[in-house]
Amino acid sequence: MKEFGYHGTCTKHLYSIEKDGLDPAKCKQRSDHWLGQGVYFFDDYEKAQWWASNCSSQNGNCGGVIFQSLIEADDKEVLNLDDNHQYDSFLTETIRTFEKIQKNCQGSMPIFKKEDDLRAILFDYYKQTKGISVIIATFQKDVAGYTTRRNPEQLKKQRKIIKIINIRFNERQICVSKKECIKSTRLIYNEEDEVI
Repeated sequence: MKEFGYHGTCTKHLYSIEKDGLDPAKCKQRSDHWLGQGVYFFDDYEKAQWWASNCSSQNGNCGGVIFQSLIEADDKEVLNLDDNHQYDSFLTETIRTFEKIQKNCQGSMPIFKKEDDLRAILFDYYKQTKGISVIIATFQKDVAGYTTRRNPEQLKKQRKIIKIINIRFNERQICVSKKECIKSTRLIYNEEDEVI
């Protein structure tokens, strides 16, 4: 694997990233990470810009920044969930893990109660046991913040149309868990530089 990714964040993290680079070990641990712990990239600049703006608004409108990095990893270290064979292998292994835990566990398993938390745990466990450094997945959304703004009535119609045609907005994300896979990071957008 060798491709460019765009990491959007806010200026609150600018100094740290310029000093230490994009480092998965320094990322805030979150139980609701889509693809487990790591540094997240979009394959699309505009989506990174939207995320940087979103991050800025959640941090006192400090300003958004975007970094471009070259992501490189051996194919054996990449789990591409857009590839049906790789996705099926992930599911097969995860089902085996569930069955093993259920067989060896007595009583309830509180770790499986909250599905949002479970997602990150499943991906982190898979990464650790299979030597995975990069996970790629395309998520589908009915509404995306980087598309045309619609009023509530229009959003209701949009959701109805999407339900009828069964086609959603696609958002491809890349989660990198190993710093060595993140190459040649450079700042390509700083909102503060755009202010006149």
